[in-house]
Amino acid sequence: MIWSFVVFSLLFIFFFYYHINPVKTGIGTPCSFKSLTGLNCAGCGGQRAFHFLLHGEFLQAMRYNFLIFFLPFFIYLIYVIVEVYIFQNKKHTSGFMFSNRLGTIVIVTIIAYTILRNIPYEPFIYLSPPK
Repeated sequence: MIWSFVVFSLLFIFFFYYHINPVKTGIGTPCSFKSLTGLNCAGCGGQRAFHFLLHGEFLQAMRYNFLIFFLPFFIYLIYVIVEVYIFQNKKHTSGFMFSNRLGTIVIVTIIAYTILRNIPYEPFIYLSPPK
């Protein structure tokens, strides 16, 4: 039942972002971090990047958020976390483990990307999504 809901939700998200262009329509979820601070977080521009990625416009997707290309990794990570911690399915713990080092690398990368994309000088301005 839960996986049916997850699959339906993913299909809805793909369908929605394929047909709705957040750049032209302004429809999308606003970033609460940006609303509070005025700064771009690591996910800012992700909805627009996802739309362009679904249409095969890879360079345009990269202009909005470079991390969109790691989306399959993050989806798989969420899948494993749900299986292990919510459903208590231990088969994933033996075949797939994140080391502490990998977790540290991911967190440091996200924090560094967030900091760098908020520096208002070249070449860092190209990390921030277009206005």
